[in-house]
Amino acid sequence: MVDDSELGSPEVRSYWRSWLVALMFCVVWFGVTSMAIILTFLALSLIGISEAFSMHLSISFAYLISIPLTLLFMYVENLLPDLSEKISIKSANQAFVLLLAIPLLVTIVDFIIVMGYGIAYELAFGVPEVDTDIGVDWGSGPIALGLVIISTVIIAPIAEELMFRGYVLDSIRKMHGDRVAIVISSMIFGLVHIEPYTAGMAAIGGLIYGFVRVRTESLWPSIIGHMMWNGVALVVTYL
Repeated sequence: MVDDSELGSPEVRSYWRSWLVALMFCVVWFGVTSMAIILTFLALSLIGISEAFSMHLSISFAYLISIPLTLLFMYVENLLPDLSEKISIKSANQAFVLLLAIPLLVTIVDFIIVMGYGIAYELAFGVPEVDTDIGVDWGSGPIALGLVIISTVIIAPIAEELMFRGYVLDSIRKMHGDRVAIVISSMIFGLVHIEPYTAGMAAIGGLIYGFVRVRTESLWPSIIGHMMWNGVALVVTYL
């Protein structure tokens, strides 16, 4: 806790400035991606592209925009020089561990915990009402299915992990250390998913991905684990 006499010190001012910047960047990221989805969807719909195609093209476009935006945030906070280390793979053994073994374990653990969360949520609040209609199903053509897979399983995990485990976690980590950074970054990650039940699942995933990111110092396990989770959710829940 900061003493009143210390509120005007340069260290405290720098502390609050860092928090203000990090929170502002989170709001900007969410606002830009949301507006990009909405405006692109409207533009595509106006030229006659179907609702399902418009939605998933919009999501892909918005997340692609968010990647350089996150890199800008990292540059401003001097986190960009560390990015190469976070994505480097130095050997075949390391590739196996970071790209397959850990992500697979992460996905299994995430699934088990989310199952418990789902049971607890249902007991407390009743069966959650989650919209599972994404405009595409197994009867859709290969182009539609491919677009959904690209937007949901590939682009979204890369963009979200870069932002929340690449930028947000490390920004908070500089001020508060590992544990607080993992918890707060996971809470923010949950909040951007908006719908209460989904937000809880996302926060659980965020805790696991954040822990693995800190332990491995690599973004790959959380990115691949996030891809696996979205892939399973897409097949089991949405298609």
